[in-house]
Amino acid sequence: MTSAGDFDPYPSPEGAHVGFAPGPDAPPTLWQRYRTDVVAFAIVVAACLVVGAIVGVVWEQVTPRVPLLATKEGVFQTSPETETSIALDGWFAVCGVVAGIVLAPPAFWRFRRQGVATALALTVGGLAGSYLAFKIGVRLGPDGIMEQVKRIGLGKRFDQPLELKAKGVLLLWPIASMVIFLGLSAGFAPADKESTAGPYGWQPGQELPWAQQQPASPPVDLTKRGREEG
Repeated sequence: MTSAGDFDPYPSPEGAHVGFAPGPDAPPTLWQRYRTDVVAFAIVVAACLVVGAIVGVVWEQVTPRVPLLATKEGVFQTSPETETSIALDGWFAVCGVVAGIVLAPPAFWRFRRQGVATALALTVGGLAGSYLAFKIGVRLGPDGIMEQVKRIGLGKRFDQPLELKAKGVLLLWPIASMVIFLGLSAGFAPADKESTAGPYGWQPGQELPWAQQQPASPPVDLTKRGREEG
C-alpha cells in the first residue's frame, strides 16, 4: 500500500511480485556449437582405421610372394626388381583406392551436413588407415631377411618381406575418398535459391492479400448521376 502522496509507477495486485522479464538465453558453448562436427569426425576416422586393418590383411593375402636366394655372396632376387616393385606397390594401391571409394559414399550420406568435418575426417582417416594397413601387412607377412636366413640357412629360397618402394601410394586412399566425396557434394548438394519474396511472403506478380479479401466496387456512371442531379 502507498500513501496518498506517494506514486507507484508499477501498480500490482496485492501479494504480486513485480520483476523484470528474463533476458535472452546464454550463447552456446564451444562444445555445443561443434559437437556434431567432432562426433562426425571421430566416427569417420574410426571407420577408416577399422577398414585399414582389413586392408592390411587383404594386401598381405593377395600380394604375390617375391622369392629370394641367400648364398655366401649375398641375397639375390630370382625375379627382376621392377616386377617386385609393381607387385608390392600395385596391389597396395589397388586395395587403398578401393577402400577410399567404399568409405566415401556412406560418410557423405550420413554426415553431409558436417561437410568440412567429414572431408577432413576422410583425409586424416584415409592417411591413418593407409599407414595402418601397411604396418599390419608387413607384420603379417614374411619375417625379415636376416631372421629367415638364420632359420633356413644358405642356399635355400625364401619370401621377401613386404615393403613399399613408392611411399606415395599411401596417399591414394585419401585422394580417392576426396574425389568421390567432392563429386557427391557437387551432384547432390541442395541448390541455394535466391528468395524474391517481398514483405509478408509476397511474390512479384502475385495479387496482394488485402486486395483479394476486399470485393471490387461496381463502376459508377458519372453521366447518369449528373442527369439525376439536374
